[in-house]
Amino acid sequence: MVGAQVRRLRLLRKMSVSALARESGVSKATLSNVEAGQGNPTIETIAAIAVALRLPLGDLIQPVPPPGPVALRATEVTGPFKQELFHRIGPGMNTEVWRLRIAVAGYRIESPGHTAGTTEHIVVDRGPITISVDGESLDLDTGDFVIFPADSPHFYEARGQDVRAVVVMSYPAMP
Repeated sequence: MVGAQVRRLRLLRKMSVSALARESGVSKATLSNVEAGQGNPTIETIAAIAVALRLPLGDLIQPVPPPGPVALRATEVTGPFKQELFHRIGPGMNTEVWRLRIAVAGYRIESPGHTAGTTEHIVVDRGPITISVDGESLDLDTGDFVIFPADSPHFYEARGQDVRAVVVMSYPAMP
């Protein structure tokens, strides 16, 4: 997990492994091992990398977004209430909350890929809706949740009338 974050954030900073090694004081071999997920780096090593990337340490220990869409289906309330965590958006991210409404069944909204590292989190308030990312389609209904990397083309298509959803977009904060 840490290695994937180091690589992703190093590339977002447009740094080579050599440049990161020079800035952090961590050898290229150690950095390569960290990025490959090999070995067990110390917290001091991870902290030195974070400083060199000009990021808080927490940015390197957050989970990496999934490589494709992940859907969580609506669940039943079995007691007087139910509270569920869908997903935690880590530090170093800008977040926008959007309301999506599609009034006409069959209407499709096409979206180009967003900035590298952008993730969309969608909670369907009223369905049904199809969401397609890189040719992989997911049929969602009321109460379902999906998270996907949104840096490639995707679309939303209403399969019924009066579809409503909340879209939370997160993307890396600019340096």
